[in-house]
Amino acid sequence: MPRAPRPLGRSLTPLPGESLPGYLLRLSCRLNLAPARLAGLAGLPASDAGTLPATLVAGVPGPARETFALVTRLTQAQVAGLGMDCWQDRYPLPARSPGAGLARSPMDRWALLAPATRYCPQCLAGDGTLVQESLGGPWLKVWHLPVVFACPVHQRLLEDLCPGCGQAVRGRRTPCSSPGLLPAARQSGLHPAQCRAGPVPDPGGRGSSPACCGARLDRPGTRRPVGRAELALQGKILRLLDPDGPGSADSAGLPALPAAYFADLRALALLAASTWPAARYLSPSEDAAQAIDRHAACAWQPAAEPGTDARSLKRSAGGPPLDAAVSAGLAAIAESILVGTAEEACGHLAQLLPPSPRLAGRTSWARWVTESSACCSPGLQAAYQPLLRTFTRERWRGRRDPIICGKRWGPQNVPALIPDEWHARHFTPIDEVSPLLARRTASLSLVQMTAGGSLDEAAQFLGMSPSYGKFRRPVRASSFAGAVHSAASRQSGPRSFEAGLTSLAGELSDPATPLVDYQRRRQALEAWSIGEDAWADITSRLPPATVPRSPATADGKRQVASVYVWTRVTCGEPGFAPRPIEAARQPPRSRENQQMSFHATWRNLQKGPARPGTHYALLRAELDALATALAASIDAKPGAWRV
Repeated sequence: MPRAPRPLGRSLTPLPGESLPGYLLRLSCRLNLAPARLAGLAGLPASDAGTLPATLVAGVPGPARETFALVTRLTQAQVAGLGMDCWQDRYPLPARSPGAGLARSPMDRWALLAPATRYCPQCLAGDGTLVQESLGGPWLKVWHLPVVFACPVHQRLLEDLCPGCGQAVRGRRTPCSSPGLLPAARQSGLHPAQCRAGPVPDPGGRGSSPACCGARLDRPGTRRPVGRAELALQGKILRLLDPDGPGSADSAGLPALPAAYFADLRALALLAASTWPAARYLSPSEDAAQAIDRHAACAWQPAAEPGTDARSLKRSAGGPPLDAAVSAGLAAIAESILVGTAEEACGHLAQLLPPSPRLAGRTSWARWVTESSACCSPGLQAAYQPLLRTFTRERWRGRRDPIICGKRWGPQNVPALIPDEWHARHFTPIDEVSPLLARRTASLSLVQMTAGGSLDEAAQFLGMSPSYGKFRRPVRASSFAGAVHSAASRQSGPRSFEAGLTSLAGELSDPATPLVDYQRRRQALEAWSIGEDAWADITSRLPPATVPRSPATADGKRQVASVYVWTRVTCGEPGFAPRPIEAARQPPRSRENQQMSFHATWRNLQKGPARPGTHYALLRAELDALATALAASIDAKPGAWRV
């Protein structure tokens, strides 16, 4: 029968930011117990060989927390503070499961652990207090993260190798082995700052306990300087990791949650490393570039032409680099991409990915970044999406997944025809394509970006009839969208249309941009027309029409005016507006006469502002006022408005 756990005779209070392995080292040194023995007494799992699993770096498992707190005389809050779970809302940590590692996919390996524990010798030497003078300073849990590469306090790069044996500190013992939480966990009598790497020859020759290097890691040695840009980036990263730190960070021109920002950082660092030297022009310094050169030469076989073959990106299957200088350089490269707008980030990514969206979409990096458990920020998604998607006719007719997550806007905020001012701000004219088709395609693409599905489904959502035009010929949405994208691909900037979509999506994601629920307006007006009494009130304030031979009847003119108000309220096209007055007319007129009457009156209404004071100019002013009041009423109280 197992013995009930009992509190230790003596314990220690965790130091600020201390990791679980660092706490075990300090407490085992004070009690003169082997770390494995101490872990067993505290209820932590261990293998038959006495090694502790690396999963414990994330924190004490839930079932063992009560026992660990009892044995070490700590509070539950102090136990929780020893692990990485406090970053769950800020850092993309993979989910843990019993018997599973912390990181399975390459993206997760780049997210969580460095290949070996990094350290700052001056931090390990302590701050001069009594307890740190005896047991040294804390092994910080942030040193386990690939994105932490420098010590801002002492303004130096972190170390990863032992100055005595030259081996990685708490790294893999062999190329095929997995790193444990603490090497030589059965070895007692070592200072927390002594190297536990090995094996080295045992002078006693008895082999009673695993031998280790034993060199002190808290000696200053040669200081490794860090550049100003990398040091500033490290400070930003540490502030975002702080539970009380900033709640967001700009990433590719858009605000992003800390977890999304770190997902962007690791994704771009992985891309830069896997396509090196394509990203060399973004390196913060020549020293950083040379460090990445050495890392790439050792880690992967060089690609024949980086960025031109989809298979070249398969070299990125390895984990994050060991050398802090390499991590600093890759993080700085990723940050240089993220500090710009989504369009600028798209330009940098275009130089790292294959030029063909079909090849880029088949790369391992594209698969990892789209299937990763940690979702990238809306800004980075908007930047890489045009480079990974193909816009062939078959793709348009097929279904697509939403590509913008964590958005403040949705398909309900997309008008059926984007306004002229949106088109002028974000898009460039396309030869051989009318602005009307480009604006309509942009609306369909925005709905597809946020809701997924096919373009025909997006057209149905926006209230576009499957037939359009003077002769009502059936035209599928994929047909005119295909013409727009094909014509745009032949322009001098082949991705200009996609860049415009990205820019417009960024504007809608900006908290300062007011949003309109156009879907609510479309639903409210799906069978609407100006009533006879309201029309009589409007026309009573107008002078007689002076247009000769006007073919419009009273009801026909009221129908045109209703369509005009509908287009102003919903930002739609007149061809898709409801026409309940025409439908109810008895006997019905021929379609040709209806079209002639409608277009003649519509032209007169459109020319109104050019002839101020005339019948149609005043009528248009009345209809504009009606549209403004109607839109405000629908937005304020949907379903309760009256004309």
